[in-house]
Amino acid sequence: MLNSFDYLCPKNTQEAIQLLLDNQGGEILAGGTDLLPELKDKSTTDKVLIDIKKCSDLQGIEKQDDFLSIGALTTIREIRLSNIIKEKYKALRDAADVFGCLEIRNRATIGGNIVHASPGAEYGTPLFCFEAQVEIAGPNGSRVMPIDSFWFDLGRVELKKGEILKRILLPKIDSQVPSGYLRLSRVKGMDLASLGVSVVVINPGQADKREIRVAMAAVQRTPYRNSAVEELLSFKGIDSNLIEKAKQMLAASIAPRESSLRAKPAYKKAMVGVLMEKILKNLHIL
Repeated sequence: MLNSFDYLCPKNTQEAIQLLLDNQGGEILAGGTDLLPELKDKSTTDKVLIDIKKCSDLQGIEKQDDFLSIGALTTIREIRLSNIIKEKYKALRDAADVFGCLEIRNRATIGGNIVHASPGAEYGTPLFCFEAQVEIAGPNGSRVMPIDSFWFDLGRVELKKGEILKRILLPKIDSQVPSGYLRLSRVKGMDLASLGVSVVVINPGQADKREIRVAMAAVQRTPYRNSAVEELLSFKGIDSNLIEKAKQMLAASIAPRESSLRAKPAYKKAMVGVLMEKILKNLHIL
């Protein structure tokens, strides 16, 4: 049974920020699919739930001059149904396809998935590969930072007192940018990822300008990219020998937790390169 908490429902983001400042135990409630199960297991009653669902400026997917804006309250189902996501940022659509069940996708938000800062979060690796930025709203206005600076440790993000994640900013894409996301889980259907990999290919048809980005989930304390592997794969033709070398480099560079309940480190080291190779094949890069 969920414990009893004070419940507040601000009408806009500025009101939500003020409520965070005024309430020491304030917890932001967006979709609640991560937060509510956690609160159910806690005996504390000093929390204040601040439901931000009515904050309209935190919602929606919108094309702007230099980027695509995804509001923090945008649901996983909205991402899955978005044509521009499907056409330009397919790895985000792939993540939505394996995210929970229909009921969870209708409720869960991309902002909540990011703020929870799980190493295996579905949206950690695709957003990292697209080199997204996040906009944070707070009592002193807004600030923008790269998403990999936003996560700084397991379960911890760069939010100061009174701050709220406002939106995700994806660089504008004019030409074709192939991308994909694959994961492994213990069972088919609804389960958390044991391992996840995203790949984004910039300038796929130009060997001298091509850039291949590879991000991995649940292999370090935060989503992880290896610049040496990316440099090896980029700007040149790829053959089986190069792929095998990249797979060995990936395996050697990751440090999965021994305490993980979903997969042993040896399994993750063996499979991370397999997923990368499979995505490259799906994208017709191999």
